[in-house]
Amino acid sequence: MTSHRTAALLILSIPFLYIYGLSLLTLPLAGEASYVTPGTLFFSLLLNLLVMGGASFLYVLARYGGPWRRVLHRLFFRREGWRESLALGAGVGIALLLLSGLVVLLFQALGFSLDNPLAESIMDNLTPFLLVAVPLLAALSEETFFRGLLQMEMARWRGQPVAIAVTSLLFGLAHLSYGQPLQVLIPFLLGLALGLLMMKTRNLLAPIAAHFTFNFAQLAVAYYA
Repeated sequence: MTSHRTAALLILSIPFLYIYGLSLLTLPLAGEASYVTPGTLFFSLLLNLLVMGGASFLYVLARYGGPWRRVLHRLFFRREGWRESLALGAGVGIALLLLSGLVVLLFQALGFSLDNPLAESIMDNLTPFLLVAVPLLAALSEETFFRGLLQMEMARWRGQPVAIAVTSLLFGLAHLSYGQPLQVLIPFLLGLALGLLMMKTRNLLAPIAAHFTFNFAQLAVAYYA
């Protein structure tokens, strides 16, 4: 059991080093964002899914064992009530988008700069394929790791309120590479809402749908505007 736990913790360290190490390394480039192309954008998101989603799967496999279906179940990919979870998640995503718009307007009124070269570069490199692929891959990788694994594992020994707060903070800090305080604050607030949604539904499909809807709606408005 001890060896299984050690192996699981070693696996868990990989996405932490990847997410926060990469955020710190790319922070000096936040003002340039010239490295973003459709190709680098897509493959970076595939790598995110491989690291975050793959590590989550391997962690559960090393810690608890079992066939792949049981591993997915422990990550809260649940077949029961999937339609309701997707519908609820999509609705929450739209509501969060409207609320984040109010936060942005408040920051503008207070005189904060909202310039974000990295986000603008992502918008400039969108294609019809990436319009769907970017929010889908981001939602799958990030929700599997932050909500399906970290939040629900932490909740087992610290309770849901602490788990939601900690994972939301980690989720916000994972966006440091944007080089914009608002791009840390909004993901933090988004993480709180997604954490509560996860706690209510206990089905990862709900926060995935909310995250996808939130990102897709923003990108679609920018792309077709």
